[in-house]
Amino acid sequence: MIEDATKIEGDLPVEPGAFQAEILDHWREIQHGRRYPDKREFRPQKFPRFLPQLAIVSVNGEDDYDDRLTGATVLEVLRLSKSHDRLVDPADGNVRELVRNMLSSTAKADAPMYFKGQFQPEETRPIDFTALVLPFSHNGDADVLDTMMLAFDFSKRQSIEVSFDEEISTTD
Repeated sequence: MIEDATKIEGDLPVEPGAFQAEILDHWREIQHGRRYPDKREFRPQKFPRFLPQLAIVSVNGEDDYDDRLTGATVLEVLRLSKSHDRLVDPADGNVRELVRNMLSSTAKADAPMYFKGQFQPEETRPIDFTALVLPFSHNGDADVLDTMMLAFDFSKRQSIEVSFDEEISTTD
């Protein structure tokens, strides 16, 4: 469930966690007045500690997305551990609907977006999150959206705590 979806326009400040604000600032630095910055100019080494919280998705057409990279924290928190699970098309319908909603909202907004809400995976407690979704061009055409980056903050990692508790209770 998305509680808040905010289109980020111009140089307006945004309320995300510190690392999301840093990533947005970097996105703006490499934008160079273009509609979408070139993904090749993004420097992940500026955010090494937060790479596990990032995901990169290819945009192949309207509502057509493919995973390119999903960080370990995203995989763990959203329980995408099976080899066939993907961020854009996981087995869990609730997670799939929310992720696709964020991606399509960002594509339609034609700008970065900030989301706040809860994932409600089947058979687990809700997972609080914020997500900054940034549009990129990867093919050199600054007007063609073909890549999106999602920067997740699960600072209230209920799912990890629940997962840990469940593992302890099964071994008792």
